[in-house]
Amino acid sequence: MPVFYLSVSLLLYLLALFFDGALMSGDRHMPALQMLLYGPWGVPFGLYQWFANPLLALAILAHRRFRRLALLLGLVAAYLAASSFGIDRLPDNQSYEFHDLTGFGVGFYLWLAAMVVFCVGQAWHCWRARSAVDMPGWSWLDVLLIAALGMALYAATQMPSLRFEPGKVLMPPEQPQTL
Repeated sequence: MPVFYLSVSLLLYLLALFFDGALMSGDRHMPALQMLLYGPWGVPFGLYQWFANPLLALAILAHRRFRRLALLLGLVAAYLAASSFGIDRLPDNQSYEFHDLTGFGVGFYLWLAAMVVFCVGQAWHCWRARSAVDMPGWSWLDVLLIAALGMALYAATQMPSLRFEPGKVLMPPEQPQTL
């Protein structure tokens, strides 16, 4: 198993942000970048899959010093991500109405693959390494990919097309009064 599993995982995660994450009825779609930014707003609706993202981040940060904990966090993240297959409906950011989920986009599968690659690579190195020193460290490519992720997230917060007003989803629209 090459020591570049961390770089491959980060690259897959970064690539996932440039594709659609969810395909919905009515020819609607949700970009993976939007799903990453506004995923916590799914908690009131019982959608906890977004928490795979911070768990994967913690696993990546702990991959060398706490290698078994990192593997456990990665496995939990992969489980949460895979539980996305049970989602039936999602809101969009234009009409704020819920639409039936018809499938997943390339971004979702790249996101899931990033977690699987991390878990496989981490498991391999946990099995082979006798101490934390034997675990692969950070490379310049890893640092560049993390910086690119940060820049992508910042740029996404500035895009008007990805704006989302949670109040419009959480509060039902007012019905017109008729006498």
